[in-house]
Amino acid sequence: MREDDLLRFTWIADPQIAPDGRRVAFTHVAVDAEADDYRTAIWVAELDGDDAPRPLTYGAGDSQPRWSPDGSLLAFVRKVAGQDGKDDQGQIYVLPLVGGEARQVTRLAKGASQPAWSPDGKRLAFLSGTNPAKDEPEPLKPKNAPGRVITRPVWRFNGAGFLDWEHLDQIWVQDLDGETARQLTTGDHAAGAPRWSSDGRWILFLADRRAEPWYEEPLNALYGVSPELAAPTAGDALSTAVAFQGYLSSFTESTDGRIAGIGSLGGHPPRSHDQEDLFLLAGDWPRGEPRLLTADFDFDLGGGAVGSDQHPPRGGGAMPLAFAAGGDAVLTVVGRHGAARLARVSLADGAVTLLTDEDREVVSGSVTPDGSRAALCLGDVTRPGVLAVWDSLTGVVKDLWDPNAELLAAAALGEVEGFWYPSFDGQMVQAWLVKPPGFDPRVRYPLILQIHGGPHTAYGVGFFHEFHVLAAAGYLVLYTNPRGSTTYGQDFANVIQYRYPGDDARDLLAAVDLVVARDYVDEARMGVTGGSGGGLLTNWLIALDHRFAAALTQRCVADWLGFYHSADFCMFTPFWFRRPPHEDETEYLERSPVRLAAQIETPLMIIHSEDDWRTPIAQGEAMFRALKAQKKPTVMVRFPAESHELSRSGAPSRRVQNQQHIRRWFDHWLQGKEAPEYGL
Repeated sequence: MREDDLLRFTWIADPQIAPDGRRVAFTHVAVDAEADDYRTAIWVAELDGDDAPRPLTYGAGDSQPRWSPDGSLLAFVRKVAGQDGKDDQGQIYVLPLVGGEARQVTRLAKGASQPAWSPDGKRLAFLSGTNPAKDEPEPLKPKNAPGRVITRPVWRFNGAGFLDWEHLDQIWVQDLDGETARQLTTGDHAAGAPRWSSDGRWILFLADRRAEPWYEEPLNALYGVSPELAAPTAGDALSTAVAFQGYLSSFTESTDGRIAGIGSLGGHPPRSHDQEDLFLLAGDWPRGEPRLLTADFDFDLGGGAVGSDQHPPRGGGAMPLAFAAGGDAVLTVVGRHGAARLARVSLADGAVTLLTDEDREVVSGSVTPDGSRAALCLGDVTRPGVLAVWDSLTGVVKDLWDPNAELLAAAALGEVEGFWYPSFDGQMVQAWLVKPPGFDPRVRYPLILQIHGGPHTAYGVGFFHEFHVLAAAGYLVLYTNPRGSTTYGQDFANVIQYRYPGDDARDLLAAVDLVVARDYVDEARMGVTGGSGGGLLTNWLIALDHRFAAALTQRCVADWLGFYHSADFCMFTPFWFRRPPHEDETEYLERSPVRLAAQIETPLMIIHSEDDWRTPIAQGEAMFRALKAQKKPTVMVRFPAESHELSRSGAPSRRVQNQQHIRRWFDHWLQGKEAPEYGL
């Protein structure tokens, strides 16, 4: 496995099962190396045959397939040239499955996305940032754009750029036989993806409609808007579908009008991580108080966040959530012990039955309207994602297609060993070790400790191309889920609140100690790396512990004071720190690795993206300058036009370069190879 194998991967994204359960449409993602971009198209597979999937569309940017209720039509989003002839915008197309060309049904200035069919199959609801009052042709602009006037503490977002408050996503509806789409909502609040109510009277969506949400705990309510509105509304014609004083992240409705949702009621005071649960809402609108179904199940409903650098880039997709066959349970995904597993939750007593194996992760999927079948993209430590189908009658998961079978068969992957270990205080922690191909326990290998970010996410049974590349280069690669990680219960995740970094770093070192004790690790040749929160912990570890011969910090946090004032989200509530820094900066200073730079002896590479607005590049620059001032070995690699997501969905060539720098840095310090490009 090599870095440039990334250019040959194919990804399955957003599998959407047909209403009759016989076919699945999905977004096929592949790399166009010449264009240095990802190409997406809609493919279809028969679930009960042996034929390989086939392409339905041939556009360079087709995604978001959605079946009509009778399965005869497929709506999808296609990238087309914008009004300026340059910027690509998504517009909704409809393709007849009996044959014929796809027909464009929206032509909006700011594009359209997230199509949703009405129950009668005659209309589509969707999102668009189009604002007719603001989208008239503009006069020639001056050479220099005017200054931005900022009045809100959140003004830009990682990957999205500067927020345009005049073009927020709103709910629109389009009659398939009509010529003009109608806008249903407007105002200063963006709407979430639409979904029609089962009786067709409402279009449901999630939104946070507070004027200044950054001063309070997260809140996301479920609203309904009538598709018959003659003019867009800023709120008067909205119905609150759910009386829910918390945060809903997803929802589904049964054919008889019951709604189930994934979310959290929050806590007082706020917690750094609120594990999500499954709720049931019943009765006529407005709905009554939610009934918590999974109070006794201490794992993440909705899937948790299982990490991988091979989740489909540009493909989208959501976790399956639907009422099961018979209507007495809900199908959803559970994050448990580093895996994302399809599960059945009983509406009678909240009992959870896990339906897929513990060594696989559900990447995305969907369920038939009757709850009898689910189409899934499933990954594991040896494969990025295969297309599969789960059947409620047999309880069997059947793999249909692995798009990377040939590539992976030609690559000799090392064994991935999963294990649990006791940390410094006896807390059991889960970990994985990737061994080099042809591993020999009599040989002493260099070791690289990989640290995940978040901190509230998890490593697990997902495929990591980067780890296999390093293993193929002769390294043992150790990754672990220290306290603070999700998929291990509320307390395990939240225990690091106001103590991050801290005991989580001790968990990481305990894993290193355990593997070193096996006698096949060369203790003089150990490295450490991580991204985001993992970059923070990398910086922290090398300041406090000198066992590592080389380190590489990616999209890191180094200075909490600077982070508080420049990250793309606000920290106005006490979820990570008890008080804002203008009241008390003690905690911020004590937990900022850059203040400990005088203690660092480990050679450090800093990789950061110049358009990273989650952990702005000044964080990496702070570490670089602090070490350069002391004439310590350090180098910084800066990627232009990339965001915080470089290693997961950045431009293909830059993702390859990123991995090449990682290996070259460790090859120099741990294997003695020359690296003149770094001045070494």
